Amino acid sequence: MADAAVIFNFPPDQAALEQLSPAEYDQHIRQYVAQLGRINKAVWVVGQLGDQNLLEILNPAVNSIPYLYVLTHQLSTKVDAANIALQVPDDCRPSGELWLKLINFLNVFDPIQMRYVGGDWRMAVEYVDKIVRLMDTPAIGLVPIRTAISRMDPTMGTFTSLHLLYLRLCHEVRAYYEALPVLDQYIHSFPSQPIAGAEFTLPCADHFTSAGYITQRSWISDRITAADVHEYFLLGANTYLALRQYKQAQLFLEYILTAPTQNVASGLMAEAYRKWVLVGCLVDGGTIKTANTHALRTIKTASKAYETVAEIFQGGDPTRLQAEIDVGAQIWNEDGNTGLVREVQEHQAKLFVKNLQKTYAAAPVSTVAKWLGQTPDAAEAYLKDLIDDGFLNATIEQSADGQQILRFHSELATGPRKTKEQQLSELMAQTNRTNELAEHVKAATQRLSLSKEYVEFAKKKARQKDDSGQPLGETMDTSWDAYDQDEDMMADL
Repeated sequence: MADAAVIFNFPPDQAALEQLSPAEYDQHIRQYVAQLGRINKAVWVVGQLGDQNLLEILNPAVNSIPYLYVLTHQLSTKVDAANIALQVPDDCRPSGELWLKLINFLNVFDPIQMRYVGGDWRMAVEYVDKIVRLMDTPAIGLVPIRTAISRMDPTMGTFTSLHLLYLRLCHEVRAYYEALPVLDQYIHSFPSQPIAGAEFTLPCADHFTSAGYITQRSWISDRITAADVHEYFLLGANTYLALRQYKQAQLFLEYILTAPTQNVASGLMAEAYRKWVLVGCLVDGGTIKTANTHALRTIKTASKAYETVAEIFQGGDPTRLQAEIDVGAQIWNEDGNTGLVREVQEHQAKLFVKNLQKTYAAAPVSTVAKWLGQTPDAAEAYLKDLIDDGFLNATIEQSADGQQILRFHSELATGPRKTKEQQLSELMAQTNRTNELAEHVKAATQRLSLSKEYVEFAKKKARQKDDSGQPLGETMDTSWDAYDQDEDMMADL
């Protein structure tokens, strides 16, 4: 019964819990975790206290830590050695008793408590991934894993190894829309070393950003490498490409290509650059401009075929573009970019139609069909799709003689595209996202100003003098009282 007294020793009742300061809560829960660590491992593996099942008498939303210990110890015993589906016990399979308890736990656990046992919590999430892979049912793992990530970090803005794990799973089952709730959140931080002695580093504190408690010491995330980050953004770009959200895909590819490197080009960077060149045609109607680093020079040398396609695309010659695409068919296929190259080819035709409005106010559909090399019916259907997608601000009308006419509209108010209200709504949403991101940058700047490296930099700067003999002082403004709204805030993240 001594073990039972320890297990149910925390948390205190709600009234007492609310009276605890962050420092007091931190002290209590650390002592509690230490006491649980002294309980015989067999108790967790068996999951019994006398004749009572711990998973039945513990409340996963209240007694989250001991409940987690039982789950991870039992799953470790039953699943770790499994290499094929037949080796997974029935109760660990989807719809099995232990599986259902695991999924329920990931829906209701106390996120504050889990900050103190991050490694065990991550292990529980990773067991979901392992089981669904062994059972060849990866789609079943998507919702519980995403729920666990968002419960631990509602913003999902601090990058963790689970972000990558989830995205890999989405790609395996081609569940691209399922990836958006994670991908659409700004990654504002990466796990770092907490600053010793600072009050806001207590895991239980009310942190402005999740980076305050998702640290390298918390083990909520496994160790993260540059390759992990590159893979995440490349998978994210592929997701947006599959959904034809090309602007977002372009942004994710830029994250890879502008990430700090030691002037060494990786395979992921090469893959990103080749897609980047093609996506630039779809987004901007031309190639993307970027800073020329040593790594990119190497990549460009090996990507001449892609740059040639982009150059021909800019020239607007469909015959040359078709010929170049045919010549490089094997390259596109080996790189997995055949579909994207075809999108570029189709986009050239779209731009041709769109550019007609620079010369014509209206044009017969039959004439446009000849220019496109299509039948009138096919051209009309094609033009309607462009209008419905919002790419073309035009309408198709019938003339007095029964001829179908494509009529362009120069003003949004006279065409079928977005209304002023729709544009204002989108602008307000973007403003809110920008303001939120600015707050994350402010928090990152504050963390930087407290780091050992920054303090040493500030001391060194204070000792330096300008031409007049006056101290230079520090050059970084960490007050954030005013900032240039046109500045690229992502550059320092």
